Amino acid sequence: MSAKITSALGLAARLLVGAVLVYAGATKAAGPAEEFAIVIGSYDFLPRDMVLTVATFLPWVELLLGWALILGFRLKAVAAACGALFAVFLLTLLSVKAKGIELPNCGCFGDGIHLTLTQGLFADSALAALCWLAWKSAPARLSLDSWAEGGYTGPNVKR
Repeated sequence: MSAKITSALGLAARLLVGAVLVYAGATKAAGPAEEFAIVIGSYDFLPRDMVLTVATFLPWVELLLGWALILGFRLKAVAAACGALFAVFLLTLLSVKAKGIELPNCGCFGDGIHLTLTQGLFADSALAALCWLAWKSAPARLSLDSWAEGGYTGPNVKR
């Protein structure tokens, strides 16, 4: 695959994953953390005393990572962190499936989009794969990283 195609696919991957994380984080951050804590608690994955803390901070982590991906800031590290986050989400959903817990939806997008657990598994798998593509394409030309390193060649810059 040519470098241009890899770069374009990497850009598309990072924009898509970033947008999903920003949307997911924003929809959960807009509501009370206690409501999201109920969803997390129903997964029966974390110790009860950690649930509210995770419900409070996870939406903000998603927002931070999503914007960092979109902007291309510390791209390799952020893409790896996003991939790890989706791996944890996958483990959590698989745990729920294995325990036979019936949930109305995965809770991935707060009150926004409602996915079944199976749809959540497929979405998280696809997003994890896109994180790998974003990681592989770094350093990316259209990113804060390349701009900070002097790699940006805008229309008025002669090199």
